[in-house]
Amino acid sequence: MKSNDLNRIKLETLQDIGASKDGLQKEKNNRHTLRLANIPFDDHTSYLLKVTALLEVCVLALDGQGDFHSKMLSHHDLDTSVKMVLEVVIEMMPHDDMFKLKKLLTVLEEDIDNRYYPEKLKELIINSNHEKEKDIEKAK
Repeated sequence: MKSNDLNRIKLETLQDIGASKDGLQKEKNNRHTLRLANIPFDDHTSYLLKVTALLEVCVLALDGQGDFHSKMLSHHDLDTSVKMVLEVVIEMMPHDDMFKLKKLLTVLEEDIDNRYYPEKLKELIINSNHEKEKDIEKAK
């Protein structure tokens, strides 16, 4: 294999690694440049397991059964570490996914009285029920 071909393959490999969305990614805001951490999960089960594990670590640390801070950050106390992890857990919670799940369940269960039920669909169902009642009355 020629060295040019090998270098081209190496460059393509490096570009693929650099284009990966895992790890820290820069995101520019109006004033600041933030770094967003992308963590890969296999499915919702592994996602919830990792969030639960973080919460369990906080419980153990608060019970005094675990030493939670690293030696590099020895000037921080245990409560600060626990607060930081709890903030991360709160940010990781799938609030939007849970809201979507509630909406899906209300539509599938046809729970018209639920506040998450879509208004347009509710109107269509009510109108179709009225038309069915009129058809039944005409048939009598």
